[in-house]
Amino acid sequence: MDAVKVLVHAADGFTEAGVNAMLGASELLRVVPDSRTAPPDVVVVAVDDVVGSSTFAFLRRFQGAGKGKSPRAVVIANRFRSEDMLMAVECGMSALLPRAEVKDGSLAAAVLAVSRGAALIPLQLQGILLSQITQLRLQVLAPAGLTLTGVETRERDVLQLIAAGYQTDEIAKQLTYSEGTVKNVLYGWMARLHLNSRSQAVAYAMRAGVI
Repeated sequence: MDAVKVLVHAADGFTEAGVNAMLGASELLRVVPDSRTAPPDVVVVAVDDVVGSSTFAFLRRFQGAGKGKSPRAVVIANRFRSEDMLMAVECGMSALLPRAEVKDGSLAAAVLAVSRGAALIPLQLQGILLSQITQLRLQVLAPAGLTLTGVETRERDVLQLIAAGYQTDEIAKQLTYSEGTVKNVLYGWMARLHLNSRSQAVAYAMRAGVI
């Protein structure tokens, strides 16, 4: 198995050297000096205080920058504002570790876990994150007719009824749309995703967690 490539970004050289030493002790990790020559699997950011835009601006550079998936991020910090949780996750943060709790083995284990898809967020901040997501859904997305998946509300409603076995005219009655609107919603979804049939449209929506 290839070693997990890790890029380290720290507030100062002393901290960066310490983090590099911790990660370098694991044979399963490989610290890379430059993201341009070796795109990282995980980015580790070590700062005293996650305040302002500098940390998020750094992480945002990696989101959608390459052809493959964006690297996941581990943030090590003494202080972290709870109101920044949603922004941090949007920038790729999968783990938040208090600096006082970071030790040789624990940091390497956290980076490996994140590389495999785990999320390591302190319990007290998980509830805050869920609350922020709920507010986003209610105050921003719902008024615009969107869901958290980026799918239009009416697309989700039409697909749910198709999955339940309803025909176009029945869906129109259920949702108080015209039959033409129902067809346009369905065909718009199919065209955007290059799908060829109603069954494919429903199968894709189910796999994607839309319905």
